[in-house]
Amino acid sequence: MEMAIVMAREAGMDWIIHLDTDELIHPAGAREYSLRRLLLDVPDNVDMVIFPNYESSVERDDIKDPFTEVSMFKKNYDHLPKDTYFGLYKEATRGNPNYFLTYGNGKSAARVQEHMRPNGAHRWHNYMKSPNEIKLEEAAILHYTYTKFSDLTSRRDRCGCKPTKEDVKRCFILEFDRLAFIIASTATEQEMRNWYREHVVWTDKDTNLKLLRKGVLTRIYAPMAIIRGLKESGIFIDAVTSAKAHPKANIGLENNESIHTNVTAAQSTTLKEGGNDNSQATARKILEMIDVQEEAVPPMSPPGFLELMESALS
Repeated sequence: MEMAIVMAREAGMDWIIHLDTDELIHPAGAREYSLRRLLLDVPDNVDMVIFPNYESSVERDDIKDPFTEVSMFKKNYDHLPKDTYFGLYKEATRGNPNYFLTYGNGKSAARVQEHMRPNGAHRWHNYMKSPNEIKLEEAAILHYTYTKFSDLTSRRDRCGCKPTKEDVKRCFILEFDRLAFIIASTATEQEMRNWYREHVVWTDKDTNLKLLRKGVLTRIYAPMAIIRGLKESGIFIDAVTSAKAHPKANIGLENNESIHTNVTAAQSTTLKEGGNDNSQATARKILEMIDVQEEAVPPMSPPGFLELMESALS
């Protein structure tokens, strides 16, 4: 993310956002279905916009291409009335540790500007000021998590932890990830399939319909249609072919050294601007900001049932 900041500045980008390969942006609420339009409408004094995330709710256990096969999502706490979230929490959770299987604190886009830094994968910060941020009321990150049965074993194969409740804490922050890793490491394939259908797949049509009517679940078709169109038109294939044909346009691992040099140079240039006194003042300011920074924002679950109870009583 630090390298991306430098690349974005050099390319003259206005905004930067961190997305994983299992996420898409749903720019609802703009005058047109366009991320560009959405961000153009953000007031000039806003440094960062937060996209609450929606989580995929798969209805089959044989999904192969999530972006073109999944249309049902569970809405974020931030986009629901509190009484709806509170009243349907148990039905929406279905016996899992939290309302969402994985994170619930969204992702953010930030204006590309001086002194930026990543604050974990979910937020951005600035060495010289506290960013002015807003939370979007309709737009969202679509998180396609555990959409394929093979996601259970792929996560298992990336981690060397022992399948015990204590040891998995070294590899995974969120409780569902820990449970999934233990199941994938200890169960037979049929047991894994049964567990996946019970905890991930939404097979009860009556419950689905109820939660859709109440607004906890929602259908979103636009990304599916767009991705299908891009694939059918050959744009994806053309993009990959073009990238391979023009390797200089890509900054890979072999260029890490030059990127780190650019980061250092950019920081040095910033400190030199305005003369020695100004640079020393800036350096002191940055060191003061670093000294009081909190830890990076981790992936966090949505508010739990007990948290809601305590909040309602307080």
